[in-house]
Amino acid sequence: MRATTTLLALLILAPHPTVAQAPAWADLWRVAEGALVRPAALGDGPTAVFWNPAATVSQRRASFAVDVYQTPDVVNVSAVLLGATLALGRQVGVGLVAGRASVGDLVRTSTSPIGEGADIPVYAQFAGAAIGGRVGPLEGGVTTLLHDTRLDARDAGGITVDLGVRVRPFTGLVIGVATHLGEPIATGGAASEYLGGAEYAAGIPPVFGLAAELHVRYGFTAREAGSADHLGSAGLLLADRLLIEAGALRAGGYGAGAWQPLLGIAFKAGPFRVGIARGAGASDIGATYRITFGVTGTP
Repeated sequence: MRATTTLLALLILAPHPTVAQAPAWADLWRVAEGALVRPAALGDGPTAVFWNPAATVSQRRASFAVDVYQTPDVVNVSAVLLGATLALGRQVGVGLVAGRASVGDLVRTSTSPIGEGADIPVYAQFAGAAIGGRVGPLEGGVTTLLHDTRLDARDAGGITVDLGVRVRPFTGLVIGVATHLGEPIATGGAASEYLGGAEYAAGIPPVFGLAAELHVRYGFTAREAGSADHLGSAGLLLADRLLIEAGALRAGGYGAGAWQPLLGIAFKAGPFRVGIARGAGASDIGATYRITFGVTGTP
């Protein structure tokens, strides 16, 4: 199993013709992105600041969230994403975000599959801050992150600055765009990915006697080298507490091909929110699971 994990990790992390310009820390977080049922550019909550800095102003008072990502042993990628936001009045918000993604169970072998020596370190971690503001229907934000990445004996690091915007032109519609995981500012700061998405929500007749709202979404992740991921999904919100989601993702970076299913469910009780989602995973090799827990301050 360790030999298989090592091979798959190298396939995931090795340079790919469609993502050759990506910084070292981008690859592991793309595995996590594959478990997002809602387009990354549209997410709400403190951890969504990592994907779109404009999410900094979507919370009221102090809020905290943690997302945990895990793949099966055959891939063995795990990640933790932490976020906290604080509203400074109704027009400005600030936030802190940190995360670590890693590949476990990697060892060196020679003439046998038995591991030799210590595990091979493969990880990408970051920490940073964000600030955002709201003017009418327009929300915008900026995130500054400090990165540290390790692939065996190779180290990489730097500071990135990402921008995000969301606009709500009329009730029910939100459109978002953001840059994500750019090159270090010391080398020009070019974006690695461009995130975008749109969502429309409208009330529908009650379901099982509960007030219901249908959310329809489309999102994309475009990369400088020309590849792109496309995501279509829908969510059913019941009584403003239970959210059931389903969608399909066509990944363009790891052997583009068939659409892969995504499923998610989330429940909100008072200030607490708990959710779980399942994505098909990189190259359709094992699923990626996402568990999220959040506490949101009252308005």
